Amino acid sequence: MARARFWLYRGVQGGVLALTTGLGALGLSQQTLVRPYVDRGTESAARAVESAFRATFTPGWVAQSLNDALAAEDTDRVLWLADLADAEGVALDPAQAAIVARIRAEESGWMKAAGDCAACAIDIRSCGSLAEISACAIPVELSPLGDVNALRRQGLAALAGQEVDRLETGLALVGLAATAAVVASGGSSVMIKAGASTVRMTRRLGNLTPGMVRALDDVADLPVNWGAAMRMAPLDEITDTARLARATGLARDVGQIAKNTSVADTLVLLRHVDGAEDAARMARLSDVAGTRTLSRVEVLGKARAFRAMVRLSDLALGTLAALYAAVLQVVLMLSGRLGRGVVRVFKP
Repeated sequence: MARARFWLYRGVQGGVLALTTGLGALGLSQQTLVRPYVDRGTESAARAVESAFRATFTPGWVAQSLNDALAAEDTDRVLWLADLADAEGVALDPAQAAIVARIRAEESGWMKAAGDCAACAIDIRSCGSLAEISACAIPVELSPLGDVNALRRQGLAALAGQEVDRLETGLALVGLAATAAVVASGGSSVMIKAGASTVRMTRRLGNLTPGMVRALDDVADLPVNWGAAMRMAPLDEITDTARLARATGLARDVGQIAKNTSVADTLVLLRHVDGAEDAARMARLSDVAGTRTLSRVEVLGKARAFRAMVRLSDLALGTLAALYAAVLQVVLMLSGRLGRGVVRVFKP
């Protein structure tokens, strides 16, 4: 009777081990762990992003970040952090609050110089702050005037035999094409126009990542008839419009980010975008976080913000659980045999 119970126990133990091993192998055969993560739903992703933000954006984090920005003499970031702390109800250290108040007083006078604003509108690189970019440069750059000015600038360089920024040229052409499409389609190309202009401004500021520049190879490779460009001939005389139409996907994602946040925020967010896949993820994050996207990325970092939007799939969780159960059973079986062996050795 005891022997029958022993073999029954062994049979059940072996059957359970075979079942868990088989389930784990089946999950692995579906390549579950190659892409174990799936996108959260919009509400779930929003909760996860906010939870991670709240856990990170503490008075200590704000104080350290302000110290770093002050040490780097980055007044834009100092004022941005102070505004964010105020919006989130985090009190500043009194000494830091006094420094921020002094910086605000010094920065508040920039609008008095209309000439500075005009120079900023003509060339974004001459802008003194993000606030000045927002007020002076962005309205012009988002209009066809910004694209025409970029083409004029690069056309003059080409005719003078100087180096031409082909990426800025291509983005200006995408912007002009999207503007024409907006008129023809009643507005469906607005995001492409906004995206192309935002990327072009970021390029002009020198803030595009190397990965983003590589992702824009198709735009930079557009052929240009500079004679036609300088007299502002129709686009089909300036470049290959078929290739131009194929070069708009990335601009559409960037335009989506600008639509959900703002163009000024997107200029900063593009510093974190390393290519087309990043742009698509950032666009989805902006769908989830809206106007708070920049603060969540700056506080959490790109990697943590992106991770908050995904979760382990049910299949991946099941596969890992089955593999864990199988390994645990093997360990328990080996431990049992080892224990019995030790007992037999030391048994009097």
